[in-house]
Amino acid sequence: MTGLDYYTMTADEVLRYFSSGENGLSNAEAGARLEKYGPNKLEAKKPVSFSRLFLNQFKNYLAWLLIFIALFAFSAGFYFGKEEQVIDGCVVSFIVLINAFFGAYQDFKSEKSAQLLKSMLKNTALVVRNGAKSTIDASLLVPGDIVLLAEGDKVPADCRIIESKQLRVDESLLTGESIEAQKSAEAIRSRVSLAERKNMVFMNTYVTNGEATCLVVGTGKSTEVGKIAQSIGFHEKSYFIKEVDVASKKITIAAMSLIMVAVTIFYFYSHNWVTIFLLAAALVIGSIPEGLPAIVTFAISLASLKLAKSNVLAKRKTVLETLGSVDVICSDKTGTLTQNHLTVESLFVDGRELDSAKSLPKPVFEELRNASLLPNEAKDTVKGFKGSADDLALINFFRNYGTDVVRLRKKFPYTGFQPFSSETKFVQSVNRIDSKEFVYIKGAPEVVLPNCTHALWGGKTVKLTKDKRKIIKETLEAFSARALRNIAFSFYEKKPGRQKIVFIGLVGIYDPPKKNIVETVKTIYGAGIELKMITGDNANTAKAIARECGFRNINAVSWGDIKQLSESSLASKVEEFNVFARMSPDFKLKIVSALQKNGHRVGITGDGVNDVPALKKADVGIGMGLRGSDIAKEAADIILLDDDLSSVVAGIKEGRTIFSNIRKVINYLLTANLAEVIVVFVSSLFGLIPFLPIQLLWVNFVTDVAPAMALGIDPPHKGIMQKKPTGKNEKLVNKRIALLTIGIGLKKVILLLLIFYSTYALSGNLVLAQTMSFTWLVFSHFVRVAAIRFDEGVNLFVNKYLNYAIIAPVILQFIIIYTPLSRFFHVVPLTLREWVILGLTILFAIVLAKVITHFIG
Repeated sequence: MTGLDYYTMTADEVLRYFSSGENGLSNAEAGARLEKYGPNKLEAKKPVSFSRLFLNQFKNYLAWLLIFIALFAFSAGFYFGKEEQVIDGCVVSFIVLINAFFGAYQDFKSEKSAQLLKSMLKNTALVVRNGAKSTIDASLLVPGDIVLLAEGDKVPADCRIIESKQLRVDESLLTGESIEAQKSAEAIRSRVSLAERKNMVFMNTYVTNGEATCLVVGTGKSTEVGKIAQSIGFHEKSYFIKEVDVASKKITIAAMSLIMVAVTIFYFYSHNWVTIFLLAAALVIGSIPEGLPAIVTFAISLASLKLAKSNVLAKRKTVLETLGSVDVICSDKTGTLTQNHLTVESLFVDGRELDSAKSLPKPVFEELRNASLLPNEAKDTVKGFKGSADDLALINFFRNYGTDVVRLRKKFPYTGFQPFSSETKFVQSVNRIDSKEFVYIKGAPEVVLPNCTHALWGGKTVKLTKDKRKIIKETLEAFSARALRNIAFSFYEKKPGRQKIVFIGLVGIYDPPKKNIVETVKTIYGAGIELKMITGDNANTAKAIARECGFRNINAVSWGDIKQLSESSLASKVEEFNVFARMSPDFKLKIVSALQKNGHRVGITGDGVNDVPALKKADVGIGMGLRGSDIAKEAADIILLDDDLSSVVAGIKEGRTIFSNIRKVINYLLTANLAEVIVVFVSSLFGLIPFLPIQLLWVNFVTDVAPAMALGIDPPHKGIMQKKPTGKNEKLVNKRIALLTIGIGLKKVILLLLIFYSTYALSGNLVLAQTMSFTWLVFSHFVRVAAIRFDEGVNLFVNKYLNYAIIAPVILQFIIIYTPLSRFFHVVPLTLREWVILGLTILFAIVLAKVITHFIG
């Protein structure tokens, strides 16, 4: 029988088919089946070897251009009998190999980072094996395993439902249907389409409501999603990368235009056509920043890995750039701003405020206990109770009084249950007690209290008068002012006729702010970012917590006050308020949309099924790694592995650093490479060649790749979190960067031409003049880095990798000039006087760079 037929079988039939039962498989049997069926994962991309990455470097058209230049130089050298061109061919060949090695290393590091990040996104499953529940890596699931699913879970394999409680699943991944699929355990006796298989759940879909016990019937490549090889992607291009590509193309077009004019002029001056061709090719290679996108990817990969070690997992590496420009953060309260470790702090029961339940009359205590623990959605698992912090706080509170929740639930069996929803704001259970049915309600006071007609007061059930309601309301306000989260309880006997709904009391639960939250909030404000709290708590509680967390200019609004606003009115209101209380999930989405409409880049935290639309809509969706549901993590762009808002701040800092670093890389390459082209272009007007092709190739090899890579991983400069966000429309090459590039680039062109022409005019030695300009060109990259450091206002030697990348070419230049390598590069030794001239002009260039940076501002 094929996998397509499992939905036609009854639950008992499919259990027998897989030799399984309610106790699940034994560990030994599961191990044997794992050997037989293989791991439950989609076929992963095989790790790429370094040798393959090395060969991939030759798919680049510029690599083939270099190879062509080398072959051309060899051919011309042997044909015309010129040793210098054979030497040129050897040097170019060496550059090709070294360049490929560095390119492969860069890709290898990026690939390793991506694989490590992907491995951190592993899925888990709650299974029954040997009659006990346990959480295992989903890749270890086998056909015949019993899997337990609950709201928010990612379905780990293709499964036949055995038991279902109000189960709904988002199957849009497979079916394209946006409406959630309602599921059941009933057999379907006819052949139906995938979307109509109501008793099946499929790998990588999501439980949006309810719970179920399921039998695994397909794993890995045998699943429906495995057949279409659907998996999480890591290689999409962001706006940021696209802008880098556009910038590279613009630079290329400008450089190519100048090169074409220059080589044409050289030709009319009757220069050797072989030399002209090699010079043109060298200029093309030097002027095109073909490595820029790779450097960007490399920098982002390393930043992503660094952040992962700091508990921020970027599912899309390119999202870091967006995170760096976020100017509004919408944060949950519980677990993000607070510790998510709730304790019952105060009670208002039996008409009085209490610190404990010890003094309560036994009947009142029992009703409070029942209303706290029966309409309670925390589930008993092998690792203890799992559920909302509110529910766990109530369980822990009554455990101190000797109450066993599991026994209580068995003693008073359920005949009905309505789970909590953000719309109703309460949980309701129907339980059989002494042959009668009682309804217990636990929820928000503003929802529970209005429906109550009576109250437990002074050990009796009395009518709930206006005076008593006033006392309850004042108590609620007092609790809220102390930052307590309020839960109300009521009950009634289910019988014909008008119901007498009895108010039991209130519980004030305290969730203290996280220890570092005040400093984190201060940093967020210092970075020019607005912080807004969106919570389900009432306004008074939310404001109290906001004050404790260090929020500025607190202005709160409740859902009821803004729910009827039009889109334009809401867009105005979201700027006015920074605490949004009693918010429903759909309004969370509206708040994000309104902020985006106002031109903001929005980051929002979320952990539940209902947060998914807002997480997807936000510029940066931030999922919670500890308490977040699988579906929320899937919808998010980044995942906080520690659920800590300070980790978001670390991500913002890294994002800003990346943006700043890539700007520096573009600035560095743009100034250096275009200056070379302009110098050659101006020199062509006089028929002189300031650099030989091999010299240009060497300069671009030693002063482009390594320093640019080092700049790409520059540490964050001191004031990076004191600046305003860059904003949505900020370009990599803005007006200021363009002016700096032009100003410092022109300075470099003038000094290079001055060095070349003055040396040639005074000595009449073209080779010496070329040696001087060649050497000054190598040293000038130190000047360019100095100008970048002046612009940042940081220490010149702050990045050790950049220091090595700048010092190495200087040392190599001395070796080239004063060893037999001088023959390869067609240079002559320089005297002390010539070194003094070079040194003074370099110092003058540094001073000029500082002046230009100061005036551009």
